[in-house]
Amino acid sequence: MRADRLLALVSLLRRHGQLSAQELADRLGVSRRTILRDLDLLSLSGVPVYAVPGRGGGFALLPGYRPDATGLTPAEVAALAIPGGERAAEAIGQGAQFRSARSKLERTLTDTSVRGIGDLSRWLAIVPEGWGEPAPTPPLLADLAGACADGFVVEVEYAARGQPIRRRRVDPIGLVLAGPTWYLLGYRDDGQQRTYRVDRVTRVQPTGEHSAARTDVVTAWERARRDWGERGDLVVQVRTTPAHRGVVRYLAGLAGSVRSVAKQPDGSLLVTASAKLEPAVALLAGLGHRGEVLGPPEVIAGIAAVCADTLARTPSGA
Repeated sequence: MRADRLLALVSLLRRHGQLSAQELADRLGVSRRTILRDLDLLSLSGVPVYAVPGRGGGFALLPGYRPDATGLTPAEVAALAIPGGERAAEAIGQGAQFRSARSKLERTLTDTSVRGIGDLSRWLAIVPEGWGEPAPTPPLLADLAGACADGFVVEVEYAARGQPIRRRRVDPIGLVLAGPTWYLLGYRDDGQQRTYRVDRVTRVQPTGEHSAARTDVVTAWERARRDWGERGDLVVQVRTTPAHRGVVRYLAGLAGSVRSVAKQPDGSLLVTASAKLEPAVALLAGLGHRGEVLGPPEVIAGIAAVCADTLARTPSGA
């Protein structure tokens, strides 16, 4: 465990250039005293770590230092190839292999390259959520990506569903590709985090003002999903078996927020979740034999419509 932490500590210093002992402790989930002991151990082991004195100081590595690279295992190579990155790997139980592979690769890169990877992961995420046909790239995606990467506040013209186009000022956190849909996460002037569909942005105007966003996009996305799930206006119930519990719970969680998983007298499980209609239909339509949607009627009717449409578009004899 300590060896892994030492490698993570070196990776953080390479990625960020300079961090205080407290910042390192917060990122690695240990005490400041533990970090100071680890830094001493790294120095004794020949790693060129040094203290930067003064206010705003911290610890850094001598420029150009690269740890010895270690070959990737077959499991790590396979994890890196999983579409969707770390979150997708985590979802299928290969998150540890993905992180280990990434750490090994970072050891072979220059300081500039490593910091570029760190910056990219701060504002860009690809998550295995949502099903649907591939969607065209939104025309203003590149403009928003530039604002996120450079850290500038933007003014956008945005057409929310059922509303006229309105001008909004957004302090961007980052971009998320969830299934076929791109989302922009950012803060309004009142400090509230909001989520915007990129394909509904009709204009982007940079303000020249530096962003004050202080969180990474993955953390913001988790918060957005949690808040969105808690606002679900439908109570969805699915009956399943213990063998398929994981799949049903995962999909119900993506559609909203799982309230409970209760064992029934006949040995089946009843999964109850709060969700919006559209994602509940889209995600639960593919359950098949893994689960039976018991309600509400709107979700059942929506799933039936999806299945009928799929059959209508399937060539006869296929």
